[in-house]
Amino acid sequence: MAPVGTAASRVDRIADRAARGSDVWARSVLEPEDRVGGTLFGGIAGSAFADGVETIYEGYLVHHAPRGRVFAPAGLEQGLLLGDYLYATGLVQVCEAGDVDAIAALADLVSLAAHLRATGLRLDGELWLATARHLSGPRDDALADAREALRAGDGAPLIALVADAEAEPLLAEHRRLMGDAA
Repeated sequence: MAPVGTAASRVDRIADRAARGSDVWARSVLEPEDRVGGTLFGGIAGSAFADGVETIYEGYLVHHAPRGRVFAPAGLEQGLLLGDYLYATGLVQVCEAGDVDAIAALADLVSLAAHLRATGLRLDGELWLATARHLSGPRDDALADAREALRAGDGAPLIALVADAEAEPLLAEHRRLMGDAA
């Protein structure tokens, strides 16, 4: 598992790619000294998915956190559009691997994590981590079972998937980025 903050250049590449794609996104990019956090879940997902997962995660932060790691959009509408752009860009990157299951897992992750945020069930970090681990394999039904339990309001199966010492620093960093840190 990649430690929190490694491959910070991956996060910088997300900002650079978006800035090259649009002057609007370029104006949202934070100066390097104002950026917070490095790679979180991308490295766990495996090399084929690392850039895509990290880009999708940045879109998630732009949508749901007080601010992204490398972006500070000027307003709500700009933030929604930037987050959508990052989601789409990340999914395109994942599509390059040609793995339909990975695409489906990430699409479900984005919608279910947003649902968890909206309902106040703060297990989105656990869902991100479990999904990243699922992508890297081995793939079994445990993640699908945990997602179904979450939809029914039961977080215990998801928590069991990520209940280990390696998970805690990643989940703590996610909580910090989301503004949930105690």
